[in-house]
Amino acid sequence: MEKIDRDILDWIAAETGDPALAAQIAKASVKRRDYTRTGFFVYFEPDPGAEPAGAAPVSARLDAPGLMDGAGCDLFMRAGRLHYLEVYARGGFLPEPLADYRLARDHD
Repeated sequence: MEKIDRDILDWIAAETGDPALAAQIAKASVKRRDYTRTGFFVYFEPDPGAEPAGAAPVSARLDAPGLMDGAGCDLFMRAGRLHYLEVYARGGFLPEPLADYRLARDHD
């Protein structure tokens, strides 16, 4: 898992405040990561033994130099378990690697 992936997931866990989600994120295992030039997807190995999350994950806004209008970060669940993380530029391309980024609550 890339550092930015871990930082986004840890931020989502802290902001959501669901212990079951935080536990899943702490043990997250990446199956595949796809960079699309305008963002990326991180797919997780399913953990059928994990306690299902009870809360919907909070979405994040990512801001960094080189991002025209920032980026959105959404974590998708399937049956209360991690499925995939999507990070997408809100205009232009999402450079890789991305440095000096900041995460905040997404209000769009």
